Amino acid sequence: MVKFLKSNKAIIAVIVRSFDEGSSDRLYGHCLVAGISKYPKKVIRKDSAKKTAKKSRVKAFLKLVNYNHIMPT
Repeated sequence: MVKFLKSNKAIIAVIVRSFDEGSSDRLYGHCLVAGISKYPKKVIRKDSAKKTAKKSRVKAFLKLVNYNHIMPT
């Protein structure tokens, strides 16, 4: 099983849509979550333009998550 709560990690996510009654393929209550999976890294002056562009990328994710696995804060 994948461990989704890891130490020293901050998760920034937004619930886009909720399915309280479930759907045809997922019979339990779930929601569509969007967030950031890879944040930009520190860029230093001596990096090349290609390396700077690679370090500046942000990777996003879309995921269907069971209500039992969500801890709202």
